[in-house]
Formats: sequence, C-alpha cells, structure tokens
Amino acid sequence: MYICPIMTTSQTFRKELTAARTLVVKTGSRILTASGCEERVRTLVNDLCALRKSGMRVVLVSSGAIAHGMKALGLAKRPAAIPMQQACAAIGQNRLMGIYEDCFGENGTLIGQVLLTWDDLRSKKRYLNLRNTFFQLLDYGAVPIVNENDSVGIDEIQFGNNDTLGAQIALLVQADVFVNLTDVGGLYDKNPRTEADAKHIPVVQTISSGIQKMAADKKNDISVGGMSTKLKAAEMVTKAGIPALIGDGFDQSLLTVLKDETCATLFLPRPDKMPSKQRWIAFSGQPAGSVSVDDGARRAITERDKSLLAAGVTKVSGAFKVGDMVDIVDSGKFTIARGLVNFSAEELELIRGCKSAEIELKLGEIRFNEVILKDNLVVL
Repeated sequence: MYICPIMTTSQTFRKELTAARTLVVKTGSRILTASGCEERVRTLVNDLCALRKSGMRVVLVSSGAIAHGMKALGLAKRPAAIPMQQACAAIGQNRLMGIYEDCFGENGTLIGQVLLTWDDLRSKKRYLNLRNTFFQLLDYGAVPIVNENDSVGIDEIQFGNNDTLGAQIALLVQADVFVNLTDVGGLYDKNPRTEADAKHIPVVQTISSGIQKMAADKKNDISVGGMSTKLKAAEMVTKAGIPALIGDGFDQSLLTVLKDETCATLFLPRPDKMPSKQRWIAFSGQPAGSVSVDDGARRAITERDKSLLAAGVTKVSGAFKVGDMVDIVDSGKFTIARGLVNFSAEELELIRGCKSAEIELKLGEIRFNEVILKDNLVVL
C-alpha cells in the first residue's frame, strides 16, 4: 500500500504559489484513458492524497466518463448524437468512480461524487447550497470528484467542456490555485508537436489577444477541448484573482507540475480576489437581458466605480424582472459589466434616460435611485 509522505506546501509549489491552501485540479480524458492510464491515475491520486495530508484542501474535476463508456461499448470515436453520449456517460461514470474509489481507498481517503450542469450554478440558491456541500466535504477531509452530468445534459445546460467546469469549481470553492492537467507542458509560442523550435512560456502576466492566438485548438476522437478552452478557463479564474497552471499531467506528476516551471505555464491573477457574490455575477449567473449605456455611464462604471443610473441607459433588451442579472453594453456593443437590476424591463423602458427626480413621475414611486447598485455590479 502507498504511504503518503508528510510535506509542507512550500516544498511542493513554485514560489508564486507557496501560500495556497485550496487546490482545484482538472484532468483531461486522454490522461485517464490512453495507454498507461492506470499508472497515471494512481500517481495523480497519490499526489492529491499527499497534498491533503499536508493540510491542503483538494478538489478533483475529472473528465473521462464518456471515454470509459466508449471503451466499454467498443467505440473508437466519440459519438455525435447526444443520446449516445449520455448512454456512454451513464456506463462510464460508474467505471471511472470505481477506479477512483480503489485508488483513494488505498490511501485511506474518502471521496464524494458531484455531478453538475450549468443550471446548478446559474441559480444563486443552488450555487450557495452547492458551495456549502463542497465546504462540508472538505471540512471532513474528503476529496470531492466533480464531473459534468453528461447522462442528463442537453445543449442548454451543458458546460461543453470540463475546462470551463473546472474554472467554475475553482471560483465556487474560493480556490487558491486552479491546475489544468493536459498532455502538453503548458503554453508554447508555436505548436510543440509540429514545430521543433517551439519555445515554452513559463509565466503569463495577462491573457492578451496575442496569447490567445498561440493556442492551437487541437482536439481528438476522445476529448472535446483544446488549448483555446484551457486559456479561456485560465482567463476566467485569473480575472477573479486566482492563479492558474496549465501543465503536463500525461508524462509528469501533479507535484512536478506544481513545482517545475519547465512543464507548466503559470497564469498570474489580478491582485485581489473577487468576493463570492461578484464571482457569481461575473462568471456563473445567466443574464436575462441587457441594458445599453452612453459613454458617460460607461466611464462612471468602469473608471469611477459608480452605480448605473437611469439617465445613462439608452436601450433595454430582454424580459428581465427585478433582481435578475443583466449585461451592461456600451455604445460599441461590447459587454463592459454585469449586475443585478433594480427594475423590470418594462419599468426601465419607461425611465431610461431620465434623471433620478423624474423616476417618481414615470412610475408613481421611487424604490431605488439606481438601476444597478455598484455593490451588485461587476466590471468585466
């Protein structure tokens, strides 16, 4: 039986990550299904258990259910039809969790299965209940293992790839690091599979359009994501103040990815973490409509940290209600912010462009002077 060593996180992480205490790790389908997968899974589990025993809280976001179902059914290529994908997931999820149960059990570690769709995160009530569930599992020393609920997923509620799901879980549990394990050593200036002189990029300060262009969106018959989706996931968490690592979990161990900059790329976060409410508004909730604003309102929101007033609203789109989330769109049709609105779409259509003193004349009462309070608004 494998005996986990006792270690400190400062011995395990790169210097930028030594203060981390909560870790979310996402692993891709190829790592879990290609030749040699048994040893890779065992090494990954051993590393997660070692980190947990050193005092860290760890969450695993695992692909692989559909791939294991495909293997059981003798399918070489991912089926295109949703019902067949769901059937593969239903068969494969049990097999996948059985593997994890055995490996974590060897380390004396409990696991908890969590299957999700977008609806579980878009509802604020369900989001908060889900967060409490994760914290309870972590408080008891269990390792939550998360996957998309592919067996019931349809287009409207699917994440589409587990890179996005992993980023959402990192936001949900207020992770200190999000690690995305793949079959390459992070980001390169060229495709390392086809260009012998491709140079590895160990650290990225900001995910710019130039960085996005470096992503070769390579997919295969098993997975649905490429480097582009991994960069989008990294961008999401770094905007929320969480560092992200994209690293080689195929040929390297998790502990190596965490400490060796040659086999992973570190994406640095914004200086401050977003509070939980702002993270949900910015990245998890579903907008019910949008409001367009003039340049004065745009500057007030983005440059002066002000609330949105009716005077700055130029257009109302959608059928939202009081308390719904809406996008705030500037004159160039770019979404600049997102927030919880204090008026219904019908009410806002009546008062758009009005000064605060005119709202009572239009509506017969004043519940709020602001369309969206600054505390309920996040600049994107």
